[in-house]
Amino acid sequence: MAHPNPPTLASSEPQPGSWTADRFFALLAELSPHRVISVCGPSTFEAIIEFGPHGFAAGHMNAITPAYHWHLRSDGLGVIRSVDTIHGRSGRRVLHFELREHASDERPYLHIYLHRERETDFEPSRERRFAEAHTEFAGGIAIQPPKAAAEGGDPS
Repeated sequence: MAHPNPPTLASSEPQPGSWTADRFFALLAELSPHRVISVCGPSTFEAIIEFGPHGFAAGHMNAITPAYHWHLRSDGLGVIRSVDTIHGRSGRRVLHFELREHASDERPYLHIYLHRERETDFEPSRERRFAEAHTEFAGGIAIQPPKAAAEGGDPS
């Protein structure tokens, strides 16, 4: 169901929980495919990906596939919030995660949507799994980086 008034991170502190970076990225693999939207200054980049093999080294989450290379600084994970809403233009239900470095950040730097083809429903197992995670992520969760993130260094 759509959340008529989704909570904002500015109005509530993210809750610490049992979610680690390792557990979150394992969930993303389970919920693939995704539409990932990265916002950086005046640039917005979107890509549809199958998230799969990944690891943590040199202070980054590293996912390297033939289709893409993704390096995300582990200590920048910060706060993750899930959203279940209706898209304004299309009227379609959308399920996604918003990533912010800090709870006080006005806008997320990354949106990770559960992707589906037009005019199709979410697979019931993906929808159920997202709903389970959404019970914890809806108000925002502070994610702890993996221990390997403390090593620092170049991800490439």
